[in-house]
Amino acid sequence: LLTSHGGQYTCIATISLPKISLTMTNSSSVTVQVQIPVPRATISSVPLNNSVYSGTSIIIFCTFTFLPAVDTPLLVTNMWIGPQGSIINKNRTTITTAQSIMVYNTTLLIN
Repeated sequence: LLTSHGGQYTCIATISLPKISLTMTNSSSVTVQVQIPVPRATISSVPLNNSVYSGTSIIIFCTFTFLPAVDTPLLVTNMWIGPQGSIINKNRTTITTAQSIMVYNTTLLIN
């Protein structure tokens, strides 16, 4: 099932009795909502122990992995929030091709 399969589906049934010129029609509809799984985010850093000396640098990596079965444009947004709750960096990327698995990587350098 792909995201473009979402929408309204209607079944129409018609019965005809030609000998008495009678035709009866009835229909029923359902709306299908296609959802995609929540992405999984994993974080790693260099150095690996997350402990650094003042005056040095740390690189933090964040990877989003998800299985969207997307055939409509998908907007991926990532945000880095610092210790005081302020937004350090925000990026948006639009993905337009369907893939069986999507991996989105982002990096933050603090020095």
